[in-house]
Parts: sequence; structure tokens; C-alpha cells
Amino acid sequence: METTIINPPSQNSPVLTSSLYSLKAYTGGNKVLVELIRDPAGDSDCFFSTELYSINGIVELSDIGSIIEEQFRLKSRISDIIEIRFDNTSTAFTAVYCEYILDPDFDCTKCFLTASAISMVHRNSPISLSHFSNGSSEYIVNIVGHDRDGIVAAVSRKFIRKNQSLSVSFSVNEIIEAALAPAEGETPLVSVAYFAITYASFQKIFYVVEHPFFLTFLFRNMFNADEYVDIVCTVTRKTEIDSGTAICDGRLQQYDRVVSRTYNVQTGPLTDNQVSEIEQLISSHRIRLCTSDYDFNVIITDHTVEVDNDDETLHSIKFSFRFTDSRPRVVSSDLRSLMPSSSHVFSNEFSAEFA
Repeated sequence: METTIINPPSQNSPVLTSSLYSLKAYTGGNKVLVELIRDPAGDSDCFFSTELYSINGIVELSDIGSIIEEQFRLKSRISDIIEIRFDNTSTAFTAVYCEYILDPDFDCTKCFLTASAISMVHRNSPISLSHFSNGSSEYIVNIVGHDRDGIVAAVSRKFIRKNQSLSVSFSVNEIIEAALAPAEGETPLVSVAYFAITYASFQKIFYVVEHPFFLTFLFRNMFNADEYVDIVCTVTRKTEIDSGTAICDGRLQQYDRVVSRTYNVQTGPLTDNQVSEIEQLISSHRIRLCTSDYDFNVIITDHTVEVDNDDETLHSIKFSFRFTDSRPRVVSSDLRSLMPSSSHVFSNEFSAEFA
């Protein structure tokens, strides 16, 4: 019984999971065994199997992108080779995790896989960038700031990174220190306003800002890639205690006491790019808060994301988060302990060059 795939995915370029919905095949039998295999030449991870019954000689597997995304989340994959088998025939392609529907001409191999092309960072902020490699380990960072006379000046620095699992790491502090150390014949900078990290034709811009209070979150963006975001905000901590009461031995007593602690966040004014980042943070399936001591898993419990086209007002977002522990987590009474530490860039979230 011959089986032929009618609409196989492209094998010439990676396929976004958000654009991969259904696959049809002709068959001479009444039913077809369908299997999805991740990395068929390596792990050969068969993560989905089912039988489909034909109608007028055609079988159809629907919502393929969602099936692949679920496995990629379990395996922490941004991209991988996927083989789809219909009985005795198969097709293989490169699948790229993507939760959003993007423009038809979007090419994931020619840009950083981030939530936004522009980010706001602080001096001690970490940076994680994910992208497809062209074989080069060279990254050019163009830095703009001011010289000792207050005149705008720019310098360029080269960084070498080993791309591991499509991701590389930087710290804002190391970029600033490299910029302030002048090369021969170069006008020295005394401050940095912004910088752009370039790899091949990829580029992302980072504006260096200073605020007395901000939170740093590590989250999985729409490409299932790790990304950091700094949020300037006001935080309110709210503790709730729920319990039942009953009279026991003539006395009123509590039982089933549950203590929960929620942190309500009100952001400051946001640019469109910052809104894009926070929207993906709120919808992320894995979020960690980078505090002064450790990184903690958190969940977003409530949010208000409303954006309008009023040019006279700036965007602002409200959301609430909780630590994932079943018991309330004790942090310093000073909410500044929720801020990241200056040495966070040396945490185990980063690759070996920072060890």
C-alpha cells in the first residue's frame, strides 16, 4: 500500500511551528500509523504516535506545531530536526519553536531570536542572545557614549563567544569596561549611552539606563529561548491568610491555614519594545526572578496589559507574581532584596567563559 505525503514542509529552510498546522497524505489502506520523531539521526526521540483512518484515501494530521512545541518545552529546545512518518514514507525538516504568527517573509536564520530588537539594560544586567550560527564566533559591539569633553563618540569592540545550543551570553558591565578602556589612537569614552551587538547581519540595540529600583526576570520567549528583561517598577507585597474555624473542646480554633504572598508590580512608562518584552514575559511558560541572592521560579498570577494609540500617554502594565513554593518564601523586609545582585553575571545561567 503506497503512501504519499501531499504537502511536505520545506526542507530548504527552517519551519516555524506557528506556521506548521496540518499534513496530508494519500494512502491505499484504511488506516496509517503516524509518528513524530525528534532528532532521528541522534536521539531518535519518538514523542508522538497515533493511527489515522483515511477518508477518500486521504489522512490528515492536524495541529502539528503544538505537538512539537510541547516536546521542545520538555527538552528545552529552540530548534531541532523533526521527522514525520506515515507508514512507509516520511519527511524530515528543521522545526523552530515559535508561539506567535509572524510575517510571511520573516527569516529566523537572519536575526536574533529575541522578544524585541531594542532593550533597556542596567550596568550589571546580564544578556542572553539566541540565534542560528553561520560558523563564526565573532561578535562586534558598537558602543556610543560621551568623551571627557561631553562630545558624543563611538568605539567598536570584538568579542569571541562559543555558540552553545544556539545561545551566547554577555554582561553589560564587561561591555562598558571594554568601551572605557581606550585603544591606541582612539578617543576615550567616559560614559556609555547605548550599544549594539552585531553578528553577521543580526543586530540588537541596548540602551544603558540607571534606576534606583528594578526587577530582572529570566524567561523563555516566543522562540523558547532564554531572555532577560529589566523592569523599572513599583512593587507591593500582599500577604493573605486563609483558614477555617471550628469550636473544639469549647474553644474556637483555626484549621487548614494557608498563607500566600503575592507581589504586585506596576511598571513605569514603557516603550513599544518594552511592552513586547513584558507581554512575552507574562505569557512565558518558564519565569525566574533574579534576586540579590538566588534565582527563583515564579508564576504570573494576574495581569493587566492594555495598550492604546494615545500619543499623549505612555504605556504601563500591571501584573502580579508569586514564588512557586507551596510555602511563603521569606525575603528581606526591604523589597530591594528582589533586585538582582551586581555579581549575577557569574551565575550558572551563563556559559563557561564566565566561570
